[in-house]
Amino acid sequence: MRYILWSLMISTTLLISATSKVDDKTSLVWQDNSAVMDNEMTYDEALSYCRDLKLDGFDDWRVPTVKEFYTIVDLGVNRPALKRGFEARIDDKFWTSTLSAKNPKKEAWRISMSFGEAEFYNKQRTYHVRCVR
Repeated sequence: MRYILWSLMISTTLLISATSKVDDKTSLVWQDNSAVMDNEMTYDEALSYCRDLKLDGFDDWRVPTVKEFYTIVDLGVNRPALKRGFEARIDDKFWTSTLSAKNPKKEAWRISMSFGEAEFYNKQRTYHVRCVR
């Protein structure tokens, strides 16, 4: 019985393989390898990177929307404000695919994993990307 209770307390993010995770609440599969921590790119480069990514036998990766990204943000922790269960943990900024309503040609939303805040920035800035499918 204690084992069952302990199992239920484990994070809702489950391991698919060594390089991706599935969130059982949303069924989204997230990139979770060292490339997440190493990559820094512009918005357009991030779109191309995810579109071309082949990981764990899948080739349908994309940049997450700001709403999707918030499903893995944990505002109860910081540096990084990321749900438990992810191996690639970095306190930095990440692109989302959500464009700024004010200036969609030049700006897109990014999320800072320091505390989980979101803001829009120029697409030419370089940030990390964590692809999703």
